[in-house]
Amino acid sequence: MAGKTALKISVVVLMVLFIAGPAFGQFAGEVETPTDWQVSFVSGYFSGGGLLSTRVGPQNELVKVEAHSAWLAGLRFGADQEYLGWEITAAGAFADLHVKAAPQDSLSSGRDLNVFLGDLNALLFPAGNSLANGRLRPFITAGGGVAHFDSNFDEIGAETAFDVNAGAGLKVLLGETGKYHLRLDWRWHYMTGGGKGIQENLYRQELTLGLGIRF
Repeated sequence: MAGKTALKISVVVLMVLFIAGPAFGQFAGEVETPTDWQVSFVSGYFSGGGLLSTRVGPQNELVKVEAHSAWLAGLRFGADQEYLGWEITAAGAFADLHVKAAPQDSLSSGRDLNVFLGDLNALLFPAGNSLANGRLRPFITAGGGVAHFDSNFDEIGAETAFDVNAGAGLKVLLGETGKYHLRLDWRWHYMTGGGKGIQENLYRQELTLGLGIRF
């Protein structure tokens, strides 16, 4: 339910930004984008799904574990030019686990999952500074890094996987100089190589809103 609410809110915000952006750009004046260092705080939705399927205990009981949709929070730091940019992401996603097993008392009582992401991404701004006097900056992005899974559920423990991600987003520059910006990001994650504690291949999505500063 929380994930669906976050998705609806983000879609509404995106629609408002595209409608209001051109008018805002004409009112506030043109903003140029030289090489700008930027840092952004982002927060939002990180999708869940299947995490573990294995057999444990003397009875060789089947255990299936799914992660509920998670809340994600983190920082993005990098630099933008008119058409290109790059950024490093450090974020954490925090979820509850849904465990299917029989009997339940053969398993640990832990039911929490934390996923810590560290990624380096390239950004491409196809429109450059041509939209709303440089204040609307849609982008596409791709990159990779690591995803570390940490749980108090003993059958998972702590595992680290490779993370490849790709997505798109929008930055809206605010104020007379565009020093501050709002951003909306959607990214698809493919995680692999996490060891026996998690599935070999995992697929996740993130949808976040953020506030940043240029300096």
